[in-house]
Amino acid sequence: MTAPTIPAADPDTQAGELEDVSFGRAIVIGSVLGILAMIVLIAATMRILAPDQPWGVTMGIAVWAGVWAGLFLGGTVTVGRWSAARH
Repeated sequence: MTAPTIPAADPDTQAGELEDVSFGRAIVIGSVLGILAMIVLIAATMRILAPDQPWGVTMGIAVWAGVWAGLFLGGTVTVGRWSAARH
């Protein structure tokens, strides 16, 4: 009996999978960086505009708004940069 042979990997499929992983990584990294940047930006802006407001309120608003704004802004910018670099 002969041992079963393993079919050769299709290079196009492997390249597509690597591109998918790279795209996913770009989205995650961009979203995380965008969220952090927006939290800092919103917290700093709020402290300038309302310095007597408690820190808990400032951070609560900054985190809530930063998550939504940073997710979309960071993800969009990073995917655009990813696409420009590869296409």
